[in-house]
Amino acid sequence: MRINTNVSAIVSNNALQKAQNALSTSIARLSSGYKINSSEDDPAGCAISEKMRVQIRGLDQSNNNTADGVSVVNTAEGAISEIQSMLTRMKELTVQAANDVNSDSERLAIQQEIDNINQEIDRISDQTEFNTQPLINGNLSRRVYSDYQGVNQLSVSDGFVAGNYGVTIKQDARQAVAVGDTITMSSTATVAKDEAGTITLNGYIIDINEGDNLDTIMGKLVDGANLTGGKAFTISDTTNDTKANGTEYAGYNVSTTYSGSKLVIMTNQYGRDQKMDIKCSNEKLAGLLGIPDAYSEDGSGIHAEGSDVIADFAEAKDASGNPTGERVGFEKSAVLSTKGTKITIKDVNNKEFIMDIPGNVAGTTFNDSVGSKVNGKSVAGASTQTDITQEVTDVGTMSIHVGANENQVIILDIPELSTYTLETDHLNVMTGYTAQLAIDTVDNAIAYANAARSKLGAYSNRFEHTTNNIEVSSENLTSALSTMIDTDMAEEMTEYTSQTVLTQAATSILSQANQRPAEVLQLLQF
Repeated sequence: MRINTNVSAIVSNNALQKAQNALSTSIARLSSGYKINSSEDDPAGCAISEKMRVQIRGLDQSNNNTADGVSVVNTAEGAISEIQSMLTRMKELTVQAANDVNSDSERLAIQQEIDNINQEIDRISDQTEFNTQPLINGNLSRRVYSDYQGVNQLSVSDGFVAGNYGVTIKQDARQAVAVGDTITMSSTATVAKDEAGTITLNGYIIDINEGDNLDTIMGKLVDGANLTGGKAFTISDTTNDTKANGTEYAGYNVSTTYSGSKLVIMTNQYGRDQKMDIKCSNEKLAGLLGIPDAYSEDGSGIHAEGSDVIADFAEAKDASGNPTGERVGFEKSAVLSTKGTKITIKDVNNKEFIMDIPGNVAGTTFNDSVGSKVNGKSVAGASTQTDITQEVTDVGTMSIHVGANENQVIILDIPELSTYTLETDHLNVMTGYTAQLAIDTVDNAIAYANAARSKLGAYSNRFEHTTNNIEVSSENLTSALSTMIDTDMAEEMTEYTSQTVLTQAATSILSQANQRPAEVLQLLQF
């Protein structure tokens, strides 16, 4: 028997310490509800659980992001819905104006309402915002940069990857332009009784009365042309330079005097569906204004037509500048068509690429010769073939982050809805012919707005599915995390009870072990 070292007490104490440590761990788990309260409880489990916890927090925030995306889509769709309502009203007005029972004043009232509708469409387009960000003014559409100033990209499908796409402009789109002979009426003369009559521009009748001077006549022609969507002015010669003078006056230098100049009457818009019919009821009046062909017994008058832009796919070139036979950017399956100044390229998988070309890219001039004299309609003359490159990028759209990790996004590409993209900005119903054109234009605008709204509806449905997926993923991850870190109370209570009994037993035994050295005193008695 030894008194210096109480081995039994040491053994009992060690057992007691282990039981107390286990009991402390059990108490911590029971009181916190977590199985892992520190990294020493389960180093690997702690690392995994923290990663899962971060993932769940990210998913929860992405769910909030998705809700914001839904709000963006709903805001944009609400604005487009109102634009659709206005386009529907515009459809009614154009159909009404196409009825020839309407007088000029009635058509003018219709035109004024259409103009106001257009102003409201542009206001909604500019001012529809979410969190100060414009939504339908083109700010959230894919960015495309051109190497030629004035070229506008109207749309580019998601299927077109970022890169360069080229077209070749062979001839510019042209307005319908009529050029007369020299005006023989002097600036001081007035219209005699036998010279009075009417001049009709695309069906719009302008009265020229006895006593009207040249300034008065030109004022009436200018007003009439403006009302019918065109221009009337004079030129001193027929030299046409679109590159230098632009297209506002078809490339001509406008004269500041009327007498001795030549009368030009043209449409503002471009394309083969644009026409300028000029008729005069009095042969003498037509001669004074230098438009003798406007008077004819059969009533044919002067008829001028516009022309569409002529374009083709640009050819790629090698390092030496020689054509390779390959298209710049576009696949061989792509098909190109034109209307007015618009170039539309379609490819498989519903890919569409639409661009608007200004009327002076190729510098197409007018050939004013009809037969051997300068009169009647002007036709497209010389031009310079010009290549245009459009650089399509992946920027400009709105990215909605819908996942917990990098690049888990949904891209919102919201097209511009303005009178320019809807092509209603120059809608004119002052004549029966322009009203008929306006009906088709409004139909196309409605189809464009419907497509944009349908696209937003698809985004909305996608967000709904995304939300459901995020919620399920968060639920499953939370369940997995709970299994890993949450305390099983029944199991832990069993462990707690066991460790409590062991602690009490160890304490009792330690007390007994501490009493054993006292037994040595019995041997020391004598």
